[in-house]
Amino acid sequence: MRRSLSNSWRNYSGRDTNSSSTPPFNASETTIAEVESKKEEEERIKTSGPYPLSNNWTFYRDKYVANATPEEYAQNLVVLATVATVQNFWAVYNNIPGPDQLQSRCSHHFMKSGIRPVWEDPRNENGGAWYFRVDKADTAFVWRELLMQLIGEQFEDCIAEDDDIFGLSVSSRYNSDIFTMWNQNANAGNLSKVLDKLLEILKPVQLQLPYYKAHKDHATFKKSDSPAANGQTLG
Repeated sequence: MRRSLSNSWRNYSGRDTNSSSTPPFNASETTIAEVESKKEEEERIKTSGPYPLSNNWTFYRDKYVANATPEEYAQNLVVLATVATVQNFWAVYNNIPGPDQLQSRCSHHFMKSGIRPVWEDPRNENGGAWYFRVDKADTAFVWRELLMQLIGEQFEDCIAEDDDIFGLSVSSRYNSDIFTMWNQNANAGNLSKVLDKLLEILKPVQLQLPYYKAHKDHATFKKSDSPAANGQTLG
C-alpha cells in the first residue's frame, strides 16, 4: 500500500513564503488558529530529524542539441541530485536554477530514482504522459507546486491500481513552456483523473492545449533495445 505524506512538508522550503511563487496571505481565508497551527508544524519539521519521502527522486537537466544522436543526448542528460528526505529536497531545490532560467528548448526533469526521463527507458516504454503549456510567467509556480504534489504522493487517488506517476519535466520555449507528467501505464492514462487534478490544484493558471499521449505513439519512439533509440523526451 502506498504511503502519502501530509501537506505539512510543503511549508519547509527555507525560502520567504511571501515570494512571488507563493500566493499572498489572505486574512479572509485563513484564521489565526490556522496560521498558528501552520507555524507550529513548520517549526516541528525544521527541528525534527530527517523527514523521509515515500520514494527517492532525482533531478536531471538536459541541454537541447538539434538532431542529437543517442550518445549526444546521454551526454547532455545530467543528474543534478537525488533526494530522499523533505529537507534534502528543499536544500537541492533552493540551490539549482529554476525553470524560468532555462535556455530555450532546454529542460529540467524530476523522476523517481532509477527511471531516466526518456521514452525508451525500460520502465517508461509502456507508459505515456500528459502534456500542457503554461505562460512563462506561470512556469516557476507550476514547477514548484507540482514537485510538492509529487513528493507528497498526492496523485495516488487519481490513478489506477496498476499505474504510477513516474515524474515531471519542463521544457523552455519562446513565449510559453511545456510541462510533461510521466506515468507507467499508457492503457490507464486516459482513464485517470490526473488532468482534473492538475486543473484543480493549479488554478487560476491556464493549462494550454492539454492532452495525453502514449510514448509508443510518437513517430520517433524506438525500442530501448534498438541501437537507434534517440532519447526523445518531449512532444
